[in-house]
Amino acid sequence: MNASRNPSPEPLPRAGGRTLLRRLSTADLARFQAYRMDPEVGRYQGWSALSTEKAEEFLAEMAVAPLFVPGEWVQLAIAESRTNHLIGDIGVCVRTGHERSAEIGFTLAPESQGKGLATEAVRETIAMLFEFAGVESVVGITDTRNLPSIELLKRVGMRLRETMESTFRGEPCTEHVFEARRSL
Repeated sequence: MNASRNPSPEPLPRAGGRTLLRRLSTADLARFQAYRMDPEVGRYQGWSALSTEKAEEFLAEMAVAPLFVPGEWVQLAIAESRTNHLIGDIGVCVRTGHERSAEIGFTLAPESQGKGLATEAVRETIAMLFEFAGVESVVGITDTRNLPSIELLKRVGMRLRETMESTFRGEPCTEHVFEARRSL
């Protein structure tokens, strides 16, 4: 990949108090598979569970994937800062188009939910995108039935921009689009 396509220096790892944003690695395989194989964790996610072989390939790819390339998703690890153990991941995609914006999506292992860890990691990710990716806004899109994600997006200061009808996994659904804008 052409290094000029990656517009900024490596911003990872990035500490956020109790969480650490870092690159995923093949050493994360067991923890990654544990929460990614849980049907309840994946209920509203755009990803599907992967075989061990495919998950290992994915983790190896994400360990070196360039960050903030317009139109390309990259998954980052959410780890406990104290232990460096993987507790979830967060997807980031800088969008192409007139306005520079990015989209995020997040997943957290069940045993780490309800402790404010995802909130901390999402805040850090938004700050990192504003600082290193040159975006003017960050959006999070969630199914209207996914109440924990809606509450998290509100907690990090995102505002409801629109509600739209969509199709998810072949079924009609309604989604909220939340947005955070760069402060001047």
